[in-house]
Amino acid sequence: MTLMKRTLKVVVVLILVLFSGFWIWYEYTYSMDTVIPFEVNSSHNNTKVLIASQGSRFKDSLVKNILSHYEKDTIYFKVIDVYTLFATNIDKWDALVIINSWEYGSPPKNVKRFIKNHPNDTDKLIILSTVGSSHITIKNVDVISGESIIEKTPEYTEIVVNRLDQILKSK
Repeated sequence: MTLMKRTLKVVVVLILVLFSGFWIWYEYTYSMDTVIPFEVNSSHNNTKVLIASQGSRFKDSLVKNILSHYEKDTIYFKVIDVYTLFATNIDKWDALVIINSWEYGSPPKNVKRFIKNHPNDTDKLIILSTVGSSHITIKNVDVISGESIIEKTPEYTEIVVNRLDQILKSK
């Protein structure tokens, strides 16, 4: 094998190793945890709210704060991982809160597909997207966007709770 071919192979292998290392670091640093589903209150209650979220310190705190706000109410809450939305029967819920990260200014494919499959139910949806831009929109959907800064959890909790109250009052 010539020196040039050997050098080329070494460069290709080095690039692959660097790319793999970067990918592993990125996934470890920025990937979301899976949310283990749980329920709060009786599923026989008249008012039902689904929260679909990704797991992270900020998102978990936000979910906890929302649930704490309604702890004295007789609202049935179910919390699921956002990637299981495809199995959701939207007719069963009075409101859906979706809390997830958007990459490149767009929701994950499963969230996009879920919204597209339920065009007549967008009035039930509240989406909180953890991205840096505040100019995120989806036609006919209530989208809140902001950064995953743990100190801002009370601020975002208040926004979500106020919008959730509006949806529940209209039912």
